[in-house]
Amino acid sequence: MRALVLAAALLATLVSACGGSPASAPRPSEGVRESPRGVVVTRASDRGTVRVRVGDRVEIALGTEFDWRVDPPDGVVLRAGTPTELLPRGTQAIWTAAAAGTRDVTATGTVICPSGKACIQLAVLFTATVVVEP
Repeated sequence: MRALVLAAALLATLVSACGGSPASAPRPSEGVRESPRGVVVTRASDRGTVRVRVGDRVEIALGTEFDWRVDPPDGVVLRAGTPTELLPRGTQAIWTAAAAGTRDVTATGTVICPSGKACIQLAVLFTATVVVEP
């Protein structure tokens, strides 16, 4: 566990040294694109703010580079979509903006490691604030 924390800290240091923005400076709606189905949140919106309206679909599409574990929505402001809906490749979740409010979307990505192979233990953390407006 300690190695995982150290690896995450090292990654954060490398990202900020390479021009990443600090956590205290949210980037409104950066890394978000519109789709016919709603708003798509991508890795580019990490540590940013996404604005949507009640009724919009919010697609969490963090890609295929890591094995992503997205924390479930709160069920009030953001609600899970239909469980039988097929997710496009690189999409981890599709939610509905159900009520006005603010909620954080958090996810952890780990290295995809082939079975029986030794791999680096690394975690990538993702967080974005979703503001749902009436």
